[in-house]
Amino acid sequence: MSAALRLLVAALVALLLAPVAGARQGDLEARDAAALEAYRADDLETARVLWREVLEEGREALPDGQRARLCYNLGNAAARREAWLAAAGWYTAALRLRPRDADAWANLELARLEAGLEAADRGDLRATVERLLAALTAAESAWLALLGLLPLALALAGEALRGGSAWRLASWSALALALLLALPWLRHRLRTGGAEVFVVAEEGARARNEPRGDGTSVEELAPGDVHRRIDSLPGWVELELPAGRRGWVRESALLDLDR
Repeated sequence: MSAALRLLVAALVALLLAPVAGARQGDLEARDAAALEAYRADDLETARVLWREVLEEGREALPDGQRARLCYNLGNAAARREAWLAAAGWYTAALRLRPRDADAWANLELARLEAGLEAADRGDLRATVERLLAALTAAESAWLALLGLLPLALALAGEALRGGSAWRLASWSALALALLLALPWLRHRLRTGGAEVFVVAEEGARARNEPRGDGTSVEELAPGDVHRRIDSLPGWVELELPAGRRGWVRESALLDLDR
């Protein structure tokens, strides 16, 4: 098949699927609006179910900002039910998608306080550095890393063409700047190895060596803990535990943060 014919086929397929995509988007928007009306009417369970459906079905179609809003709304619905751990999990998920949302940060700290957890931003140096590195989305951090390469390229070109200690110093300085600006991007890349989950069970969760209730317990997970997902089976999720261990946890005790 020639390149021109492949482009024609792709265009025809896009035209055929456009009405389907439009109808699906309209359905998601209608359910989103219905959830908001239910929330305002204090029908929190209906709002929760509808928002979760929209979030799950729109995982690929919705932009990050809209998915963040849905997570934030689910956090508010959980908070109004005084399900503070679930609320903290949803606000954390919202901040993964929209990390500079001041309202989500404020509500997260309130939810963690009510749930008896330590503050998300502890105020120490490590917490401050972590929050700064997490302040950009994956796309923003990639652009920042690329921006950091421009001074490095200019300095290296100057050193190659003119030489001298001044250009050498400029090259080393530009390299340090490029590495500094690449840190948020590196953090995002390190997190792409698997989705993370938040323990929402008030009594914590027990990790077992097999995905069954009578499996041997290998670790007790505290409420509010965050662990990386490795695998899943119906009703169970395999998590990465400290010291390189693994364990299976009931899915009902967890909230997926990378929605």
